[in-house]
Amino acid sequence: MTRWEAWVIRVGFGLASASGILYGVMKYFLANPDPDSRVGHPWQPALLAAHVLAGPAAVFGMGLLLRGHALPRIRRGEREGRATGLALLVIGLPLVLSGYLVEVFTGEPARKATGWLHAAVGLVFALAFALHMPASRPPDDSPETPPQAQSNPL
Repeated sequence: MTRWEAWVIRVGFGLASASGILYGVMKYFLANPDPDSRVGHPWQPALLAAHVLAGPAAVFGMGLLLRGHALPRIRRGEREGRATGLALLVIGLPLVLSGYLVEVFTGEPARKATGWLHAAVGLVFALAFALHMPASRPPDDSPETPPQAQSNPL
């Protein structure tokens, strides 16, 4: 994995996670002193916008992660970081799907249920990512192929 790929993944996941957690705290746990307001905090709409804008970067990062990191390590049978890495892959699909669906559902019950699902899966994803990061190696700007598998032009 290259440095720019690692940067896109970490920034995308970090922004999506931070904005989602902060938005959830403001939406579900803060009460606005204004009884006529529907938002828990004045920054809540801005954090929702930041979360929606960070989503595509996180989804792109998932694609980079799958292609350049996860699949090569699974094929080689590497064990280090496998539990949290596989958790990230398994959790990623319902996270992305629920994130898109919560934006398009118009019925209140479906949107509310999908929102709670997205929040719960998002928290698990953020936790698994935070646990997986310390075990990951820094990028070395080389392809994820073992040295013995690379062809020698001589």
